Amino acid sequence: MKTIDSALIGDFKGIEYPARRQFPSNEIVDRWKNIGHLYVNYTGMIREEYRGLPDWTHEIVNRFKRKFIKEGDKWLMIRDTSISMYLMPPGTIMPEHEDTYPRFKELFDIEDVNKICRILVFMDDWKSGHYFELDGVPYTNWSKGDYVYWRGMTPHIAANLGVEDRYTMQITATLENVG
Repeated sequence: MKTIDSALIGDFKGIEYPARRQFPSNEIVDRWKNIGHLYVNYTGMIREEYRGLPDWTHEIVNRFKRKFIKEGDKWLMIRDTSISMYLMPPGTIMPEHEDTYPRFKELFDIEDVNKICRILVFMDDWKSGHYFELDGVPYTNWSKGDYVYWRGMTPHIAANLGVEDRYTMQITATLENVG
């Protein structure tokens, strides 16, 4: 897990998170139900950039835009971005799924989902019951400012089995090869 300067993170609890919405893919929810995941809520509450976000969220994105990402022998830079803040209340479980980025693909006219990456920044220190898994690798005990990223439709899991809200920042971006 990598980290950003946690001093960049502002008041994420003071953001207004809209009412809970269902996971955007009925096909994936049906897949979960068919294997026995029968929950009331399959997602948390999300505040997307087009609804307005604090300036500090944009500063975090600008820091990422100035970084290079190394994948194998390639160096990549983050280009087009979209931000959302995500609140996962206790009892919210998102079984294994892959993001399909329909709105982002339309906004930036992208056909190949592998040109898209997702950066997940943990807004707070890990709390008991908070869980994240990326491509079969579990993550717990994170610190405020830690982040993970993946490309395309990489499978992942998120859950809040604890007693406190779980907050993350999601940065969706395109990656450009720079050498």
